[in-house]
Amino acid sequence: MRRRILTAILSVTAVAIVLFAIPLGLVLQQLVGEDAALRVERQAVLAAREVPADFVLGDDPVELPDTTDQVRLGLYGPDGALVTGSGPALIEPALRQALSNQVIDVELPGLRVVAVPVAADEQVIGIIRAEQATTASDQRAFRLTGLLVAIAIAVMAVGAVIGALLAARLARPVLALRDAAVDLGLGNYAVSLPRTRIPEVDEAGTALTSAGQTLEDLILRERSFSADSSHQLRTPVAGIRAAVETEIQFPRSNTTTVLHEVLADLDRLEATITELLSIARTPDVADSAIDLASVVLEAHDTWSPRLHSEGRTIAVTLPEHLPPAWANQSMLRHVLDVLLDNARRHGSGEVRLVVTAAGPHVTLAVHDEGSTFSAGTSEGSRPDNPSADPSHGHGLPLATRYVKAMRGRLVVNTAGPTTRIDIILRRAAATSYPPLA
Repeated sequence: MRRRILTAILSVTAVAIVLFAIPLGLVLQQLVGEDAALRVERQAVLAAREVPADFVLGDDPVELPDTTDQVRLGLYGPDGALVTGSGPALIEPALRQALSNQVIDVELPGLRVVAVPVAADEQVIGIIRAEQATTASDQRAFRLTGLLVAIAIAVMAVGAVIGALLAARLARPVLALRDAAVDLGLGNYAVSLPRTRIPEVDEAGTALTSAGQTLEDLILRERSFSADSSHQLRTPVAGIRAAVETEIQFPRSNTTTVLHEVLADLDRLEATITELLSIARTPDVADSAIDLASVVLEAHDTWSPRLHSEGRTIAVTLPEHLPPAWANQSMLRHVLDVLLDNARRHGSGEVRLVVTAAGPHVTLAVHDEGSTFSAGTSEGSRPDNPSADPSHGHGLPLATRYVKAMRGRLVVNTAGPTTRIDIILRRAAATSYPPLA
């Protein structure tokens, strides 16, 4: 790329020099010729002033003044014959027009000749013929042409230096774009390109950075979906397996009962997959004012048979006047599934779902009578780090992420022998309150 830019700049410079130098050279040659003619004419005029008015009738020889620049003078009479000086015996026919009181300037092979009339009493009595070899003006024109060539070479050299610097400056951000694209292809989506003050390159860099962020978000959502689905699908699959195994060990007279149970679990499995896909593919969570009572009662109806089969119970406590809360119903349902599954697997005794409303917040608490969390989890902690409690795998970080996406908080309280996990959401009536920190 640098070579192409440099070649383009040098080509443009060369074309500009040629387009400028050729007319300039022609003009210089013309000016040099005109200047040489003026020099010859000036010396001829000076010589004409020295010619006496009676040189034709007088016997005294006429002495012409000395000249410079290798100019030779000759005095011709009215008949065109050479009287004194140097030149042909008869003046050239083209120069005879000087007898009509005109200055004649002609170029002969190898010579520049000027004829100036000699006047006395307002009559032309002779002609001063001045000639100069064109080699002198040609040498001067050659020197000026050489100077132009030297200037052109200097301009080309300066253009080459400027072109090299400009090519390096233009190539640097393009190479950075190339390297960023290579990194993006290798999986490094954190593309960051500095501003170059070249609008097109900056626009390409911004587009590449945006593409990297989009790809990173997409990959993270797909990975999150894989991890979330593997965790959330475990419960309905386990329910289907338990129903089939129970039916095999203790067959019932109505064989369609287990099929209806499995079908219900399959419907729940399909709904779970659909919700997880929707959550993973939607970067922005759409909150709405939901009725927490319906979500809590649905969770109670879903988990009551499972806990009852293990000899445990689940209870729900709702206030008399429960305000709506800002949340995503699908996400909140998955959060409750995670917390209730943790309470079933790691806790003991009765599980209670308690909803309270205070100020701008609505709190949904999940209680159980066992030590659901390890001793390293302190009271009031917020499990933002997936490794905060490794005994619970992916479930608790998943619940925390979903609650954060709903701009709420998930707080673990382990005071005493029981465990309580609070899901703190924004009260729908208090829309002016900021998201929870």
